[in-house]
Amino acid sequence: MKYLALSIWLATLLNAEGYEIGHGAEINDKLHMGGYLSAEYKSSDIQDELELDDVALLLYGNLSSSFSYLLELEASPFYSIDFKDDTTTIDTKFHYERVYVDYRYSELLNIRVGKQITPIGYWNLEPINVLRDTSSSPLYSYIMFPKLLTGLDLYGYLDDEYSVSYHLFVQNSKDLDEEYTNIKTDYFIGVSLRYEVSDSLQFGGSAGRYKTIDDPKNINFVQINIKYDNDPWVVQSEVAYNDIEYTVDGDNDSRLSGYIQTKYNINNHHALIARYEYMDSGREDIVDHIAVIGYSYRPIYALSIKTEYQLNSDSDLNRAIVSLSVLF
Repeated sequence: MKYLALSIWLATLLNAEGYEIGHGAEINDKLHMGGYLSAEYKSSDIQDELELDDVALLLYGNLSSSFSYLLELEASPFYSIDFKDDTTTIDTKFHYERVYVDYRYSELLNIRVGKQITPIGYWNLEPINVLRDTSSSPLYSYIMFPKLLTGLDLYGYLDDEYSVSYHLFVQNSKDLDEEYTNIKTDYFIGVSLRYEVSDSLQFGGSAGRYKTIDDPKNINFVQINIKYDNDPWVVQSEVAYNDIEYTVDGDNDSRLSGYIQTKYNINNHHALIARYEYMDSGREDIVDHIAVIGYSYRPIYALSIKTEYQLNSDSDLNRAIVSLSVLF
């Protein structure tokens, strides 16, 4: 039944009147339908795997001039083949990645309620593979703070020039779908700011606190980010620091992680990417250094073919990744 439902959704999307790939389909005045999928091949000394990594359905629209909504259901990994173990895994369960309602009051104040992307930095705001520069994500992006939150976000611009924006977000409950989040938490509060110095330069930062459910601990975080975008060059960097309070033994710990990435656009379709990542896990006494060299080919906006090679301080983890991703 799940395969049938997926086939019906895809057939409806592709055959919708006026459909254009990457822009979804307008079903009626209040409902648009879209989606995305990605496939990845990963190869290393300890890994030889092919995955249909993300299969996602998007429903979104405007309910009025002030209210809008988005529903994103995702299965990941949907289908995988492990060539080393000669095993196949299928997981067709779709999870709530995002489901929220937006209320637009003014440029100064907007309200988003529901499960949503945590509004921190740059990388976390691009959860869809086809929109990212590389298939892999920096360590920083999934170990330092929850990628998603179920709660309330107040956001807007603090000035008339739209150069200073803010987010004030809070979660005071369990996640809407605890199986589908990188860090399980039932309390998460934070603030983020961004200042656009010019069309090509911006920087910002965030701070907050969250409490984990598994292996209970309270974690304070601070984060900074900066981006320079002046074609053909794009350089961005994000760094975060965790102050960790273990609730069981009362000990304190810290963690530091970040990355710097450079992209050179050869032309509108081809780009070269280089990234350096760092992570110091504190009392776990693990320090990781990762270098990534990648190439991206985007024949059209909604289709991306990427390849990359990762060099890790633990050479067993060196790996190559090739991916194909599509936004419907």
